[in-house]
Amino acid sequence: ALDKVLLAIFRGLVARETGFSSSKEGILGLLEEGREYMLRPGQTAEAQNKMVYNTLAGLMTPVMPPFYKIFMSGIIGGKQYGPWPWAPWLTSFVTPTFFGFLVGPSRPNRRRDGSLGGLVVEKCKFLQESGCKGLCVNQCKLPAQQFFEQELGLALTVSPNFETQECQWSFGETPLPSDEDPYMPKGCLSGCPTREALREVQQCRSCT
Repeated sequence: ALDKVLLAIFRGLVARETGFSSSKEGILGLLEEGREYMLRPGQTAEAQNKMVYNTLAGLMTPVMPPFYKIFMSGIIGGKQYGPWPWAPWLTSFVTPTFFGFLVGPSRPNRRRDGSLGGLVVEKCKFLQESGCKGLCVNQCKLPAQQFFEQELGLALTVSPNFETQECQWSFGETPLPSDEDPYMPKGCLSGCPTREALREVQQCRSCT
């Protein structure tokens, strides 16, 4: 029930940011909204990151970021003394409740460096249903990393596995730039529906 409520709120915020609302229900409607925004003329990765960042910020209550910054990230009076040692571990336990609607079932595990504070998404709904690296990277991975770092004061590395559709979240771990990330495949994924949609859009534009 909570997942449905959060998804409805999230989609409403996306529609406010993009000006477009899909008639499809659930996660498929959200993906259509994301794909429509992605395929707009002159669209950039930065604009997509910002759209999702703003949506995540809108999803949080006015109390959550200040509370989190003090008790998790150790930001007091504008200065950061943390993150506190317990922040990555506790965040890995809290996050599944609030992000399950977007990514599906997940469970706490250890980060790649062996420390506590990891979270593994067993089969990411967003990646599984979209089949699109661009949507995964620009409308999930990068904005999530930016949001936790900039809004909540805790570094986050999101490492999707594009073959198994599993995704590792490592709280307290500073992410590599996308062009240096060994987990990022080159080009589109095989069978990517966005690539076909882009081809159709380009053909339509060439006819006008």
